[in-house]
Amino acid sequence: MSVKVMVIDDSALMRKILSHMLQEIDRVNVCKAVRSEKEAVAAIEKEVPDLIFVDAQIPNIEGFKLLKQISHEYTIPTIMICSPTDQKEITLRALELGALDFVVRPNDINKNWNVFKEKLKSKIKIHFSNQFYAEQVEPMVKQDKSKFQKPVKAIVIGASTGGPKAIIEVIKDFPASIGVPVFIVQHMPKGFTASFANRLNTLSKLEVVEAKDGDKIIKDKIYLAPGGMHMVIEDQEIKLNDDDKIHGVKPAVDYLFNSAAKKYKNHLIGVVLTGMGYDGAIGCQSIKEENGYVITQDQETSVIYGMPRNVEEKGFSDEVASLYDIGSILKKMIG
Repeated sequence: MSVKVMVIDDSALMRKILSHMLQEIDRVNVCKAVRSEKEAVAAIEKEVPDLIFVDAQIPNIEGFKLLKQISHEYTIPTIMICSPTDQKEITLRALELGALDFVVRPNDINKNWNVFKEKLKSKIKIHFSNQFYAEQVEPMVKQDKSKFQKPVKAIVIGASTGGPKAIIEVIKDFPASIGVPVFIVQHMPKGFTASFANRLNTLSKLEVVEAKDGDKIIKDKIYLAPGGMHMVIEDQEIKLNDDDKIHGVKPAVDYLFNSAAKKYKNHLIGVVLTGMGYDGAIGCQSIKEENGYVITQDQETSVIYGMPRNVEEKGFSDEVASLYDIGSILKKMIG
């Protein structure tokens, strides 16, 4: 059985290239390649695809309306294709409106054909692999939850696929005087995190910044790890390093969580949101070893139930919660 894919791109050349590339992927069938929002709606009415790749230049005002319609009315997963140098704000806005994920297109596709094809293949595999939608299981290890201590001194958050929208949902109602610093790792390429931090800053009552090496840690401030660098906490400062990727990602949630656990011990709350893979599980183990508290997003509200599922299965989750409840849970715990 093949995955039916639609391509939306206003360039005839790019439609041809993307269609050709996708057809080379095993069990992928490009059912339609269209140039505009109107053509996309007409095509969907005739044959509903399993997945849609959309060029990031498409979402103008009408494109954003289409994206909301695709995500909410048709419930078709949509992945944005963007260039490495521009369209960051458009891509991030699209993720907020319901786009599932994004992939960065190389400047020279012909020279990077196989590399880019593997990126597309991995995105398709992520969203059509049953292992990432497995049923919830009972934790194998029960942790002692009685040693967590108030006051809370810091919050750390980790996310991957589906994370931008989830992070906004969690932090949007934080009060301006939450009383603690918040540290976030979102799996995202270099360059996109600065735009994401700016976007979060417009939506949050707290100041949100892309973290810089040597930043002093201040209460009532949110620090977002920059793409391409690991973020750790040392004393009262943020340190960035260019160590190797772990779990294939940089920044990694585990780096942040491990360092935060050492500093804040049983006054730390860790939150693992939607995402694929194993990043965050080791960090949550560190938090639990220091008697901190861990919250994981539930399967129902996760775009990809991978990272939170792994934490829960290993017994490191103190509380499994709906995305729409996590913000209020954090506010109550801090208050």
